[in-house]
Amino acid sequence: MKVKVHGVKSHSMLKSPSTAPSTDCKDLRDNGQANSGVYEIYPYGTSSRPVRAYCDMDAMDGGWTAIQKRVDGSVRFNKSWTEYKNGFGSPEGNVWIGNDVIHQLTKGKNSSLYVSITLLNGTTLYQLYDGFSVSDEAEKYKLFLTGSIKGTLDDSMLDTHYGRLSGMYFSTLDRDNDNHMINCALLLGGGWWYNECHKAFLNGPWSKINWKQVWGSIITDGREVRGTMMLIKRN
Repeated sequence: MKVKVHGVKSHSMLKSPSTAPSTDCKDLRDNGQANSGVYEIYPYGTSSRPVRAYCDMDAMDGGWTAIQKRVDGSVRFNKSWTEYKNGFGSPEGNVWIGNDVIHQLTKGKNSSLYVSITLLNGTTLYQLYDGFSVSDEAEKYKLFLTGSIKGTLDDSMLDTHYGRLSGMYFSTLDRDNDNHMINCALLLGGGWWYNECHKAFLNGPWSKINWKQVWGSIITDGREVRGTMMLIKRN
């Protein structure tokens, strides 16, 4: 049976879409954009370059900016530090928006993280964390995460036998910042906030036998996965 996770929008309460530049997808939603899709946002200010982002306007009242999205295996997520820093892929399909952009979107703000995983059978599971932010490159994009308050996935990022991911630095195949004796990113094939490796790992090798523990004991094998998203929104 398919699990319905999206909240119901009241379109009568939406304003007419505004053409004013928006910092993030929440701005777009507040200014009347009702449809999920790819938009230009300005996290660095209107005088700077825009960032193309996928906006989810359906999940939990909408206004969510996708920082990670996967729909197939056409883009490898086993990337270098610089590639994760700058972002890669395309928001129409598979994308990592970039650690610099994630930092810019969350610095000095109270933001939530919404994780969704769709399985091959069409079931979509989710987890909501009420506090999410990422520090800058000088602090190795340290993750701050609090409050797994709601969801059908259950928590696999805060309270795990591999250690909490909150407070961990980002690691890639060429930057080992985890607490394990080996480089978890190099071993497991994707950048992530590892502690002693992971219990949740959304950036693994797509549809491969060695993409294990995508999400704890709920999704243990990446070959079960049709799609993933990591969405953030200012509270």
